[in-house]
Amino acid sequence: MALFPIHQYFYRNGKLKPCGEFVASENEGGVYEVLRVVDGIPLFVEDHLERFYCSAEIAGKTLHFSAGELLKMLYELIKKNGVNEGNILISCKVNLKAFFIAHSYPGVNDYMNGVSCGLLHAERHNPNAKVFQTQVRTEANQLIAEHDYYEVLLVDHNGNITEGSRSNVFVVRNEKILTPLASKVLVGITRQKTMECARTLNIGIEEKELPLSGLQENDAVFLTGTSPKILPVNRIEDVEYDVNSLLLRQLMREYDRMIEDYVAEEKKRPFRS
Repeated sequence: MALFPIHQYFYRNGKLKPCGEFVASENEGGVYEVLRVVDGIPLFVEDHLERFYCSAEIAGKTLHFSAGELLKMLYELIKKNGVNEGNILISCKVNLKAFFIAHSYPGVNDYMNGVSCGLLHAERHNPNAKVFQTQVRTEANQLIAEHDYYEVLLVDHNGNITEGSRSNVFVVRNEKILTPLASKVLVGITRQKTMECARTLNIGIEEKELPLSGLQENDAVFLTGTSPKILPVNRIEDVEYDVNSLLLRQLMREYDRMIEDYVAEEKKRPFRS
């Protein structure tokens, strides 16, 4: 699965290069992170870099650059490309690369009315490591295209929903928020921040198995991820959900406030803006 940079420049092994010199390569098995840039600031960058190094350790990859060096590369990439909004991919299979990639963010209607999801019986290897896995991605993309879903949720061999193909999943049930066990999923940065928001709002939250057989027990369902942020789900296949859940809407507002505060604080730091 080869990915290509957009805009003018990309990084390869610590060197800034024009995108015309980019050579596509297969990424299967490589570790990666996707960061969202908001007003020229890579959102929650420290958390993303920490997970990048954790993924590399799990996958047996050696990263020859420090977190500080990667941070400076990211800000230089933003500055040289003159881009204040978008997504950056940082990856390493053999070579370390960082570049802007095409992105698609949910629209106002998606946040108001929710999105639809399907189900895919599949499991990712090393779920705690963010590693390119082409087969699952290909199967998910096919289902999404065939049924016009926004996302598909993965179901493991025990019949439990684990995560989305490119997101984490939460449910609202009896005035409480539930999400699959951290050991069974890629612990997304937005997932972590959502749980922080829940604690700030004194909303009960618990990690537990979410059996596929319990789909109809949920009052509301939502996805979290770098691009969608916190996004309501209006249905999973034929089961419909309340997109106006009070708890869900409170979380969405709190997460947007968290982003605003983070960007404002980062702009005060050296070389950030």
